[in-house]
Amino acid sequence: MQKIIKYVMVTLVAAIAIAGCKKEINWNARLDPNGNGCKLTSSKTDFGILGEVEISYKYDASGKLISATSDGETMTYTYSATKITGTLENGEKTELTLANGRAVSSYMSDFFPGVSITRTYTYNADGYLTVVKSYLGNMLNSTAELSYTGGNLTQEKLTYAEDGSMETITYEYSSEVALNAYQMADPLSAVVDYVPGNYFGKPSKNVLKKTVTTSSKLSGVNTAEYTYVFDSKGNATSIAIKSYVNNGGSATDTSLTTVSLIYNCK
Repeated sequence: MQKIIKYVMVTLVAAIAIAGCKKEINWNARLDPNGNGCKLTSSKTDFGILGEVEISYKYDASGKLISATSDGETMTYTYSATKITGTLENGEKTELTLANGRAVSSYMSDFFPGVSITRTYTYNADGYLTVVKSYLGNMLNSTAELSYTGGNLTQEKLTYAEDGSMETITYEYSSEVALNAYQMADPLSAVVDYVPGNYFGKPSKNVLKKTVTTSSKLSGVNTAEYTYVFDSKGNATSIAIKSYVNNGGSATDTSLTTVSLIYNCK
């Protein structure tokens, strides 16, 4: 898999929790991805024994992300009315196809070594993403069905085509309002080829605080809990993600991922 995509996705899924109190930052504004005049310039994710990943970000004059660099690799992003393309120096790429400003499909050339992945996105009448189909090569790999309650994504059911096994993820939120789901640990990031800019329908309205994952093939229940620290402008300067597995007794396989974020503010 493309290392830079993997690193960026890790950060976007788990680390760009840039909301959560009443000082929300408008990362979803397409012309200004950080509405308080601040832009994320670098992040450091500490995975404990797995090591650390640092990413630096650059933007064009309009505020769109144009590159992300990690470990000597740079993903460069280009934009048109119907497509967003991210490209590595070696030619590997990810593409997001848009219709009316919303993603309808995406493509990643090297999801696994030598294997591409394509996803299609379906929305309901209210504008929420409800179905994501993922194809490895030309074969359907999985179907994700998303359910919402009170304006928040509260459940994702993932069914694998090969054996019919299922994975269910439930999401819990705080009562605090988030203007943009991308500013938090956006649950959509787990099922889409994420690019900042609110391209995947309506975001969840509250701040994510916990995820619980069960599988028809595994007995353990996986849980992740999120806590945030904000600066005076509302930027999340650090995020801690505690993960653990419960097999009906005490928690096992406990790990802590921490993220530090640095901004450039006008």
